[in-house]
Amino acid sequence: MRSLLTAGLILAVVGASPAIAQDDGEAPLVSGGDPERSGGSSAGELFFLVEDLRVEVQHLRGQLEETTHQVKRLRQQARERYIDLDERLVDLNSRLSELEEGSGETKDGETASDSGNDGDGNGNTESTSYRQPDKAEREAYASIQYLIQEEQDYEAAIDEIYSFLEEYPEGDLSVNAYYWLGELYLSQGKHEQAQQAFTIVTSKHGSHRKAPDALFKLAVAHDRAGNSEQARRILDQLGERYPESEAAALGREYRNEMG
Repeated sequence: MRSLLTAGLILAVVGASPAIAQDDGEAPLVSGGDPERSGGSSAGELFFLVEDLRVEVQHLRGQLEETTHQVKRLRQQARERYIDLDERLVDLNSRLSELEEGSGETKDGETASDSGNDGDGNGNTESTSYRQPDKAEREAYASIQYLIQEEQDYEAAIDEIYSFLEEYPEGDLSVNAYYWLGELYLSQGKHEQAQQAFTIVTSKHGSHRKAPDALFKLAVAHDRAGNSEQARRILDQLGERYPESEAAALGREYRNEMG
């Protein structure tokens, strides 16, 4: 009898164990729904966070572009004021020269304009000697030429030219710098700025070796701006002032092509 009871208990335990195992196996299934819902919530929060960051980056990019545009505009205005100031100085020098010419003859019977230099042909007399550059000035000018010839970074070259002219306002290489400033503006289609730069060379430094080239390019700038009559007049002046120069030969060819 006792054996039968023992066997019955064993069978009861064995029969109940699958149910217990099933209960143990189902427990993770019941609790497994919470991590899945929690993961979906985290993914949604991450999506909206990324979207907010994207909108903020676009906003900052817009502010950066606006600031960059303002800086370029202010830089351009500063350049124009710089050239305008130099043109006023050229005009003042021209008026002073006219007053000196009208002051009478010199002791040897020559007027002030007959002192051995034709100047720029507009009544301005100039010395043919220019301050020669020191090592630092030559290196600064070489840096400009590198930007133009090697890097072809014309905007950077223009900035360097203005810095150069502020540091070395008068001198042989300063005239070259003005000439290259005109060349760069001409290549960019900024004809008015090119005319201003070339005019500084031709009006203030008519005896410089770059003056004939500057006068020729001044005519080209006027022609490209649509002022062909003024361009022809300048080319005629080029032939009269510097008849033996290479620029004059180029000017004659250019004028023939204009018709």
